[in-house]
Amino acid sequence: MKIKVYNFIFFMIVLLLITSCAKPQAVQHKTGLKSQEMIYSLKEARIISRERLIKQLEAYSVIFIGDYHNSDIAHRFTAELIGSLGEQYKIHLANEWFTPAQNEQLSLFVNEELDKEGFVKEMAWEKRVGYKYESYEPIYQMLKDVNGKMYGINLSKDERSRISLRQMDMMSESEVSFYKNLDLNVTPHQQMLSPFLSHCHAPLKDESDEECVQRMYRVQVAWDEKMGQESALLAQKFLQNPNDKLIVFIGAMHLSSGLGVNMRFARHSNRPFVTILPSFETTVELGLADYVYYINTQKNE
Repeated sequence: MKIKVYNFIFFMIVLLLITSCAKPQAVQHKTGLKSQEMIYSLKEARIISRERLIKQLEAYSVIFIGDYHNSDIAHRFTAELIGSLGEQYKIHLANEWFTPAQNEQLSLFVNEELDKEGFVKEMAWEKRVGYKYESYEPIYQMLKDVNGKMYGINLSKDERSRISLRQMDMMSESEVSFYKNLDLNVTPHQQMLSPFLSHCHAPLKDESDEECVQRMYRVQVAWDEKMGQESALLAQKFLQNPNDKLIVFIGAMHLSSGLGVNMRFARHSNRPFVTILPSFETTVELGLADYVYYINTQKNE
């Protein structure tokens, strides 16, 4: 009898050791999404209607929308959301593709003083963006239709280069301050990006792989910090009454799990915000965003 008791105790000890050492699985939502018409609320853990989404967005003056750059579906979704919100609110669109120095040209464009051909040329679209303008055109046309405004929030190519190469002697005083205050120690953000930064894609001469990866991460953080700061400045300047909404339209990876631009924004602004992301998976991790909608990349183009 004692042997059986000892065996049972031994079994329980082993079981406890195994389960205590097991790696916990991430909590996931099985969304059940099947088309772009379906929206999943991670707060409610269920599919909701577009009308319910618009109603819930009333509480937020800042809306972060993630872009999947090759997706016509994602761009149509964003355009339709701008249209729905534009019926009730003044829309201010902050766009990843552009810099604050280009705001004058952006104003001319949305005010119909600069046509499509002129805009594409002025913005050096093919070189700077690299994706089909026609895919993004519904967004810009809808913004014009609702009399919205558009602003740039990103670093210029030269600014990114100076940060990448740590050329402090070539930076302005404000650039030096920006560079010195970059927070490169957000551990969950590092962990999230580690699969994409596991090796160096384009090392410089005499640069080690580790130095290259650090440089790549430094630029990624600089992008997020710049866009977060500029979005906060736009919110402070233009969200003067409840009828104003700021939509920040940037790549989904910059917003994933609340660790990118949206996190940096929160460090500079107390404005309430919400995050909406496209997903080409029907299962998403807890905390990915506030809302997701499904895009089928195989039927995208």
